[in-house]
Amino acid sequence: MTAPAIRYQTPETPDGIVRKVESSRSGEAALDAVIEFRVSADFKSRCEGRAEHVAFAARSRIARLGIDVEPTSRIQFENGKAYLTARISANVQDYGIERFLDSLIIRDLRLGRLVLCAPENQLSSDEIYAELERNEFQLPSGYSIGADGSFTIQTHKLLYQLSKKLSLEDALAILTQEGGKSILNRLQIPRSVDNLVIPAGQGLITSCSMFLHKHYAVINPVAGAHGKHLHAIVLDPVATRGTRVFLEISNSSTRQIVNPFVTAKMYTADEKLGSTRLFAAPKLDELASQQREPSAPSYEALAAYYETNMPPSAERSYQHRPLLVVEDLNAIIEQRLPSIVSTRPEPRGGKRALASFRSTLDYSVAGTDADQFATRALTQAPEGKQQWLLLEYFPNLIEHISICNAILHKRIGGIIFRRASFEHGQFFSGHDHTRLADYEALGAKVLWLHDDRRHVASHAFRGLRGYFVEPGSEQRFRNSLVVAVYGSAAKLNQEHADGLRELLVQIKELFGGAVAILTGGGPGAMQQGTDIALEQGLLVGANYIETIDQGTNKAAHFYQCFQDRNRHNRQRWFDIASFTVFCVGGLGTLEEVGLTLTDMKLGMVERGPVVFFGKYKDDAYWSYMKQLFERMVAAERAPQWVMDNILFTGDATRLTPFYKRVLGLG
Repeated sequence: MTAPAIRYQTPETPDGIVRKVESSRSGEAALDAVIEFRVSADFKSRCEGRAEHVAFAARSRIARLGIDVEPTSRIQFENGKAYLTARISANVQDYGIERFLDSLIIRDLRLGRLVLCAPENQLSSDEIYAELERNEFQLPSGYSIGADGSFTIQTHKLLYQLSKKLSLEDALAILTQEGGKSILNRLQIPRSVDNLVIPAGQGLITSCSMFLHKHYAVINPVAGAHGKHLHAIVLDPVATRGTRVFLEISNSSTRQIVNPFVTAKMYTADEKLGSTRLFAAPKLDELASQQREPSAPSYEALAAYYETNMPPSAERSYQHRPLLVVEDLNAIIEQRLPSIVSTRPEPRGGKRALASFRSTLDYSVAGTDADQFATRALTQAPEGKQQWLLLEYFPNLIEHISICNAILHKRIGGIIFRRASFEHGQFFSGHDHTRLADYEALGAKVLWLHDDRRHVASHAFRGLRGYFVEPGSEQRFRNSLVVAVYGSAAKLNQEHADGLRELLVQIKELFGGAVAILTGGGPGAMQQGTDIALEQGLLVGANYIETIDQGTNKAAHFYQCFQDRNRHNRQRWFDIASFTVFCVGGLGTLEEVGLTLTDMKLGMVERGPVVFFGKYKDDAYWSYMKQLFERMVAAERAPQWVMDNILFTGDATRLTPFYKRVLGLG
């Protein structure tokens, strides 16, 4: 039996919001704000009698703009809420935020969260060292561990500057919009320096490398001889992985600081079993509090329900698009007869069904005749029940509009579909991926009754990218460090396959085992990489593409499917990978090389280590590409970091030293 999936999380409240803001009474160019937090009964009970161990952690994007949110009072708990006052100031003069700070810090702005730093969960110096030896987390090179369990975080020799002067509108978008951090990532550019220098009374933004899998770190914000860290002080498990872990340091002294560092303590994260929120019902808040393994509706039970309640298969087409609305999905899980309303005509004299007709129009020419689609009947569903909507095909544009409206009115809380496309089988268009993102943004769960794989997959987001995940794998999907493995549809020879196996073994050992690989899901090198990963007990993902030159394997634990016209958009779904490996490949792999390095150059993905792996006779297969890159750098057509971040080799034993050097790990 599969072990229960575990998710690791920081013991915290949701982000608190500004309830009141006014000019600082101290006469400085600062603001005083009252922050309100929503507090669960469990969090409050855990904090009883230990208020000194509850820390305020500002949102990362706020600190990355040089804004400090410094608590000035004790935390007050009152009627399921907590209150805190804070002083808000701008600390990076080059960013110019002080010009409009009073217009930027507005009522209802989210500022940060409360985090419990329980002393019994803090790692001692011996425990930190032991966990490092077991690769349970990875710290920056040059770290030191103190007798009190604190450790130093050495910064990169990088200074993050803005590519343009921010306007108030820019800053508001960064702080208030869902995609605000992406905006900041594009505007905040790293510049290499020989030494980081902080003049007296100023601040800067820099970074470090760190990988946390089951722990969270809490930075000491108290001013010292090496600087004061702004109050974005908590580095969370899983979310803290990579070379762009931001540090925001100010100098409140009267003398300059050169090459600052900060200190932190490490804590074990809360372990939670996978939540039942995926399947039991779409009432997410209630279900998220339950701590037991998810129970997916079996493929057999759900498929049988479709066959019984949908119109006969002879009537189904892309124009005939029936729907069912199910109040109790648990009834299908337990194979009891659920109460439903459907598109099937009601008996004469009987109670009117929710929808008694099916669409007979081609949506591409429907125009103002959208009311002919069965989804128009969703307006008759009761508000607040958040029922499940069952569809034969993934929604088209007209249906999507009706479904979004039903979700907003809480008539529908989840969607189940059986077929991705009438014309393209299991493959989705670019519009379909946008619709999936819309459902995620609106809080609706999406399930796929997948006939080819005979399972019910749930759609889950990781960052900006959504994947369908097989039952029981969602928490591993969210927790795992992802490595993209590219290669040809042609098979690797035995020497290359053995080398790839050793390469993946080293990655697994270096990062403590919580690793997944992501391939194109085809045959050849992609299939071999999949087989090796499964042999090593790693999670496997695939970005399947609808092409004539390769089939798709069915071994992936998480996957996404792309129509041929959506080919270049598919590359965006490799963004979830922290590292990239290019095996011996051909023209398709060459295209992916260009897309990957261009994404890094443009700052669309984090600069990470890139391995070109494999031999051709006695040389690296990609040796001529190395020469081309060297020429590009010499001609100033490519940045120097390209050569610093790339390894061309057929020797897997070179991998671990290369990763440690590029990532700056100890």
